[in-house]
Amino acid sequence: MTDRFTCKNCGRIVSSARYGGKRSTEYWSLKKFGLCPACLRGPRPSSYLVEPHKIRRFYRRRFTEAVHHTQWPRLWSKHFRVRLNDGRFVKLNRFRPRLNFKSLRNYCIELAPVNVYMSVLNWLMPERVAEKRNAHRAYPIGGEYVVDVDIHLFYQPHPHYVGLDGVCTRCLSISRDATVTILDKLRENHSDIHVVFSGRKGFHIHIWDFDVTDWTHYDEGDPVKSHEVARFIYTRHIKGATGGFDDTHFKLAVDPMRVITFPGSLNARSGLICSYLGGPAEFVKLSIDDIVTESRTQRFFYDDGFEDMSHAHPEPLLRIRR
Repeated sequence: MTDRFTCKNCGRIVSSARYGGKRSTEYWSLKKFGLCPACLRGPRPSSYLVEPHKIRRFYRRRFTEAVHHTQWPRLWSKHFRVRLNDGRFVKLNRFRPRLNFKSLRNYCIELAPVNVYMSVLNWLMPERVAEKRNAHRAYPIGGEYVVDVDIHLFYQPHPHYVGLDGVCTRCLSISRDATVTILDKLRENHSDIHVVFSGRKGFHIHIWDFDVTDWTHYDEGDPVKSHEVARFIYTRHIKGATGGFDDTHFKLAVDPMRVITFPGSLNARSGLICSYLGGPAEFVKLSIDDIVTESRTQRFFYDDGFEDMSHAHPEPLLRIRR
C-alpha cells in the first residue's frame, strides 16, 4: 500500500512509491521531517555568472584599498589565488612573491576571476606555499582563525526565492542570526573579531588575535603542524556551543592551508561584493537590507559611459599554462 504526505514547506505530495515503498529508509527520512527532497536539501547553488568584461569593470572602478585592508594583520604576507571562469585556480604569488593592493587589483583586471582568495596563514615566503607536506619551506608567521557560517548548517524550511541581487534574503537572515549566536561564543576567548559577507549565503568570521600558543605548544621544527593542532583544539572547544560545524566545516576550520574570500572582492556567481561588515558591535546593527545594499554592484556593471580600458595594464600580461 502506498503511503504519502504533504511537504509542510512547499505543499508538494511525496509518495513512497517513488522510493521503493513505505519501508524505504529514504522515504521515512523525508517523512520524519515532513519535507520533500528539494526542501530538505535546501537551496541549490545558482548558476548565474557575471560576464568577464563586467568583472573587469568592477575591479577597475570599485575595488579600492579600504581602511580595514590597511589594518589587517600582515595582509600582504598572505598567499593569494583566484578561481577563473573555467574552474582553474591560479596562484598569484607565482608571478610576484609579495603582492600589494595595486598588484592584486591589476591581476584581477587581467584575469576577471570568479572568486579571489587569500590564505588564513601569513607566510614568510608566500610564493613557496604548496601542499601541506612542503609548506614548511614557506614558513608560517602567524595567521587568523576563520569560521565559515553557511546556510545549510542552520537551514530552516522556508519559501526559497533568489531575487535580482542573486541571494535569498531569508537564507541570509538565517545565516545572520546564526552568526550573531556564534559571535557571542567567540567573544569569550577573543576580542579582535571581524565579519565579512561571503557574497552569497553566509558570513566569514575572522579572529585576528588567534594565537597558537594559547591552545598548544609551538613546535619550531614543524610550525604548520602546530597551527593545525591549535585550530583543532579550538574548533573542538567551540563546536558544541555554536553548532556551526559539520564534518566538512570542521576539517576546513582545522586546515591551516585553507583559503578564504578576500574582503572587498567580487563574488561573480551572485554579482555581490564580499563586503567587510565590521566587528560584532557593528554587525548586529546591520539588517539584511543594509548588507545587500552595501554589496550591490549593478551601478558598476552597467555604466556605459565608462571607457573600457581592458587593454591598459601597468604590469605585463600573464602567461598562464593551460
